[in-house]
Amino acid sequence: MTTLATSAETVFWLCTALVAYAYAGYPLFVALLSQRYGQVPFESRLCPALTVVVAAYDEELRIAARIDDILAQDYPAQRLQVLVVSDGSRDGTADAAAIGDPRVRVLALPRNVGKAAAINAALRHVETELVAFTDVRQRFAPRALRALVAPFADPAVGAVTGELVIATGHDRGATEGVGLYWRMEKRLRADEARLGWLHGVTGAIHAMRRHLFRPIPAGTVLDDMWMPLQVLWSGHQVWMSRHAIAHDHASASADEEFHRKLRTLAGNWQLLARMPALMNPFANRVFFAWFSHKFLRLLVPWALLLALAASALASGPFYRWAFYAQLLGYAGAMIGLGLPKLASRLPLLPAASGFVMLNLAALLSLPASLAGPSRLWRKH
Repeated sequence: MTTLATSAETVFWLCTALVAYAYAGYPLFVALLSQRYGQVPFESRLCPALTVVVAAYDEELRIAARIDDILAQDYPAQRLQVLVVSDGSRDGTADAAAIGDPRVRVLALPRNVGKAAAINAALRHVETELVAFTDVRQRFAPRALRALVAPFADPAVGAVTGELVIATGHDRGATEGVGLYWRMEKRLRADEARLGWLHGVTGAIHAMRRHLFRPIPAGTVLDDMWMPLQVLWSGHQVWMSRHAIAHDHASASADEEFHRKLRTLAGNWQLLARMPALMNPFANRVFFAWFSHKFLRLLVPWALLLALAASALASGPFYRWAFYAQLLGYAGAMIGLGLPKLASRLPLLPAASGFVMLNLAALLSLPASLAGPSRLWRKH
């Protein structure tokens, strides 16, 4: 056996192990630890004063309905406020948000500064100890805010994320595989929360103690990672309340979902550049979870490419079959992405298509991040 073939075999198994650990080994390990050592914070039925911040850009047609949805929450009216930040909107967003309810305030910024800077501006006007964040496109379940604030009765909890439930569209084949990934991701986050390892929230519904907020650098893509990490590094816990539900609709197409994932994954590279302490296990108290959950998934597509090349170079029938099986799997996944209606009728094809889409986005995330955050934003 040649040295090249031996080296190729080693590379193949190392890359396969990395992929298996990132997507199966780590989630299983966390699930087992969570069952054995996980803890749940104390909760209260009291409803403290709460401000819900909504950053909006050119949302004249949707902002009033979003405000009405928040105010319709099963939450004491006198304890609920809404602060809308019109981020330099070019339409009538600010006027549409001024619905005449004294609980609603509108902050109209003179120019578009981006979501991160808009949130910074909003927090200078928040007076309540608890502040929640959401986007325009989602809707809350009736008792979502009650469930979101309940864990703050525990003084160790500094931030709470809710759960985003994505409705399946008519064209299920395009995004069904990604939906499966999202369900697995939510389970992993819930297990991490029980261990005190949760380091991300969903931008659709999350809250924090106002005094723990630290200004977000302008242009930051992942404000929903920056804020919980600051909470963790202050010595507090990030919790996940699975009863605090926000509803959203699935992406209309595979292309839309791809760009959404590309933006998120590119944001992880940006966050690493802006928070280099993430790579320091002595400074990052959730280094193991962050490295296993976030960073390794950025490396998975490179491992997949190396595994494909290594199986082509290794000797022996097993590696020949492995090489052809990979090619067949990728070909099927691409067909599934191009023909979503067909994919929805074939077992496993949506999952394969979703896996390839996610890893293609991860593969392109580094150059996308280097190109700048302004190229990543798309309105949905």
